[in-house]
Amino acid sequence: MAEEALSGAGALPPLFLAPMAEFTSPPMRVLCEEFGAARTHTEMVNAEGICRGSEKTLFLLETFPDERHVWAHLYGPDPARLAEAARRVEAMGRFEGIDLNAGCPVPRITAQGAGAALLKDLPRLGRILEAVVGAVRLPVTLKTRLGPHPQAPTWRETLHVAREAGVAAVAFHARFTSQGHAGPTHLGTLAEIVAEAGELPIHGNGSVVDRPSAEAMAATGVRALLVARAALENPGVFAFARPDPCAVAERHLELEVRYRRLAERFSRLTAEEATVLTFRKHLFRYFKGLPGANALRGRLMDLRTLDDLRTAIAAFRD
Repeated sequence: MAEEALSGAGALPPLFLAPMAEFTSPPMRVLCEEFGAARTHTEMVNAEGICRGSEKTLFLLETFPDERHVWAHLYGPDPARLAEAARRVEAMGRFEGIDLNAGCPVPRITAQGAGAALLKDLPRLGRILEAVVGAVRLPVTLKTRLGPHPQAPTWRETLHVAREAGVAAVAFHARFTSQGHAGPTHLGTLAEIVAEAGELPIHGNGSVVDRPSAEAMAATGVRALLVARAALENPGVFAFARPDPCAVAERHLELEVRYRRLAERFSRLTAEEATVLTFRKHLFRYFKGLPGANALRGRLMDLRTLDDLRTAIAAFRD
């Protein structure tokens, strides 16, 4: 893929693809690895669904044989069920580690007592971490936030329970739950966390979109940087490059078809139908801001076959 450098060279901590519900499936993970992501994560996977053997839940843990550094990202409110889910994930032999969520602000997750709700119940979070760390041999990490809101920071307490449980690292989204995914990232607080964490590795997350923002977060002393939404529009962000969007879209489409074929065993949709439904949301992002992108958005629902998708991509190349 022809690439245009976004900025100059220089040493930075490794860049990881952050877990994102409905997005970080094998096609996106492979694409980001090809551009240099040092580690990727599955979508958020419900521990209860794993324990019950739900086929659709287990499909979220599907991997491609050529994935190299993928971690399973699990959520739930119950220590025993998360520990059991972690054991089952480890037995699959597909993952380098297990990442636990204590930061998702989505109401359907927090209503279960999971995600960011755990920042209001730190004793439970501690029990979860201890149970999972004690259940598996794989390294266990935690992804969390600074606290419920600026008037209630919990990062010191979170650090304490994480250290006591023996986690391998903690990734802090440098925002509070109340901010969702908007507003400023609190890099000064992230630097405080790094200073107070001692030997416990801290990873940073939040609005890493290019080299300047990566350098700003790296200056806090974090050991790794997590990239999220910027990768959805430009997987080349891991190389700080702007690849040809047509080439990226074609490669992603190829991977998506491969993935959806695996789901045909339990889906009512054919691989082609499932690919088209899924890929519409990716297609506009790749061409956002280019001439013709608004027209494409207006006719996304008219794209019904793989040939329609390929024709839409070719139109931008022409």
